[in-house]
Amino acid sequence: MLKGVTSAWLHGLAATSIALLFLAVSPGSPVVDRAVEVTAVVLELPERPALWARHMVSEGASWVGGVRRLQGRVRSLELENARLRATLEERSELRVTSGSGLVPARIDIRPPALWWNEVRIDKGSRDGIEEGMPALQRGFLVGRVSRVFPDHSWVDILTSTHLYVPVVIDETRDLGVLAGNGKGEIDLLYIPEYKVLRPGMRISTALVSDILPAGIPVGEISEKEPDIEGGFRVYHVSPGADISVMDSLLIMTGEGRP
Repeated sequence: MLKGVTSAWLHGLAATSIALLFLAVSPGSPVVDRAVEVTAVVLELPERPALWARHMVSEGASWVGGVRRLQGRVRSLELENARLRATLEERSELRVTSGSGLVPARIDIRPPALWWNEVRIDKGSRDGIEEGMPALQRGFLVGRVSRVFPDHSWVDILTSTHLYVPVVIDETRDLGVLAGNGKGEIDLLYIPEYKVLRPGMRISTALVSDILPAGIPVGEISEKEPDIEGGFRVYHVSPGADISVMDSLLIMTGEGRP
């Protein structure tokens, strides 16, 4: 009989132990929660370098994008500043005093089909404008008055295929002729092949010219490599005036000529 009581007691103890074990591992129990926390910490450790690397890459990409946006903004502001400076310079030209030998004129027509050939100004014979007078922008030659009417005139500009200007290289005194191609470019012609000119050399109107007074600044030799044609070097010229962006000119009368 004692043996039966002992066996029953052991079975009860085993059942209680099993019940306690199931209770310990059941969801929501402190033991399970603690085990889950420990497991999460252990699993998180190998992920930390990867997470850190991903964060750094993301931050780096964001920084690079920000720098590029700032660089683009700076370039935009620089261009806007240049345009504003050009506008201010042009407006200052329009305040030339009378008797200075320079007649300020606004460009009121620039035909798209002849964009690089000629412009019309709002000054004519009533204002003292005559055919052949030089047209300037910022102190540099832009072109020459070709046709005059009472209240307006037409100016052939340096990029025109109809205007040829005898010039001199200030540093070497070599003579040549400027000619436009009608597409916004200006070439220096008739420089012998054995003559080598350097980029940046200054160009002015020549004394031998019978269409323009001598000594008017025109521009400089371009960085572009010259072409060789028939024993002559054809140099490309960077004009001192911004011929692509003009809204006013100064017409040089007899009093203001060098």
